[in-house]
Amino acid sequence: MTTRIRLRRMGSNKRPFYRVVVADQRSPRDGRFIEIIGRYHPLNDPSVIEIDENRALHWLMVGAQPSNQVRNLMTKVGIWERFAAQRPSGAAAIAPKPDRPVRPRLSKKAQAKAAESAEASEHPAGALAPEPESSARPQEAEGSSPDVEPARTDTEVPARAASTDPDEVPPTDTTGSDVQETPEG
Repeated sequence: MTTRIRLRRMGSNKRPFYRVVVADQRSPRDGRFIEIIGRYHPLNDPSVIEIDENRALHWLMVGAQPSNQVRNLMTKVGIWERFAAQRPSGAAAIAPKPDRPVRPRLSKKAQAKAAESAEASEHPAGALAPEPESSARPQEAEGSSPDVEPARTDTEVPARAASTDPDEVPPTDTTGSDVQETPEG
């Protein structure tokens, strides 16, 4: 239950006076209250501000939040400064708690894409993945020169397939080697 220290309007039309009350935050302005801790008569000359200091400090220490007008009245009377000196952790007692930072959750597709991009950043796009020397390359002879080009790998694209001319159609295999025969049965 959140409690507020606020003003409750009393009096007739155009002749208001207020009671300083401790009330549940959900109750209406002039509705139910827990305790009356003071009064405020703004039309008297000079205006009357009476607040029970012990009860006000008690409710502030318990965690009741004063309205802006009640805070101004408490500052004029001197209660707010006493409360600021007595509260345990300074401004932290009244300041609202900050929200937890929200960590975005990635879907499985997004996680896979992030993993691929991380792998791609480890290996530059033009470089091939490092291969173990024993299985990928045959043993070089001692007399061979280092200027000899390495053998073509499967990742290279033939020159005729890399053509970008839209009128040129690459030759197709018409021998039917890709068709599989099924046994009759």
